[in-house]
Amino acid sequence: MARCPAALPTDHTPCVGPAAVTVLDADNAGADGCELHAARLLAALDRGHVLAPTHASAGAAHRVFKAAAPQDVRLHRLADALVSSPATPS
Repeated sequence: MARCPAALPTDHTPCVGPAAVTVLDADNAGADGCELHAARLLAALDRGHVLAPTHASAGAAHRVFKAAAPQDVRLHRLADALVSSPATPS
């Protein structure tokens, strides 16, 4: 059985369903994947993000994002984004 494009070469686990989201790297190169492999790929990327196509089940991108990083890492990224956000012009 073929695995989704988001499955890392070192990850031999089977897919947990059809391709549900697209994982994009910092250069916007992407791979479609099941929720399991998409979460693992997202966790391996620096500055990656996840998008849900219109046919995705409700909450798929959110579940992948939550599974990709431990809670403390997500909070640090949120804090960094808030601190480093550009100032609004006066």
